[in-house]
Amino acid sequence: MPGTGYNCDRPLLYYAATALVEDGWHADRLDVNADLSKTPAPRIFAMLSAAVDQWLDDVRADAGDGSMPDVLVVGKSLSTFIYPHVAQLGVPMALLTPVFSPADFDPARSVIPVPGDTDYHAGHAPDPLICAGTADPLYDSERAHRLSAKVHEYADANHSIEIPGDWRTSMRYLGEVTENVVRYARSATLR
Repeated sequence: MPGTGYNCDRPLLYYAATALVEDGWHADRLDVNADLSKTPAPRIFAMLSAAVDQWLDDVRADAGDGSMPDVLVVGKSLSTFIYPHVAQLGVPMALLTPVFSPADFDPARSVIPVPGDTDYHAGHAPDPLICAGTADPLYDSERAHRLSAKVHEYADANHSIEIPGDWRTSMRYLGEVTENVVRYARSATLR
């Protein structure tokens, strides 16, 4: 699931999907189009939840026997807001550049709940994978570590896990994020 202005063809999502496919997974794109300037946060979150619910129904139907194959959600930025819903469903999720600090479009409601928050509810999924840059203004390391033990931080990287003007480090970080997603997907809690 992409974020705003960062579609599935951008590096973090493209290479995560490519690597997962090469590792035997099937990849689907769950695009949700929302104009943030006109769509209130609760509506965006409902749209994201509905997209995941429909996708899971389709996966179950495609299995043919009504069973649920192993599934994993990989979300970037805005779509990481779906984490509480996905966790309640028991589905593991990789959070790429999650929003732990308030976003401009709705500062009162736009933070992923973590343990200790009044609106946090533990789900049935394994700890999420978290990958984020330390220079990302929407990232909060303390909140990330309260949510998961599976946190990977990239020094001086922005909201795309890139360092402007340093393509070598940006490429290395991209490779590390991709490897972490594949490793997470292979973990005993998923397969």
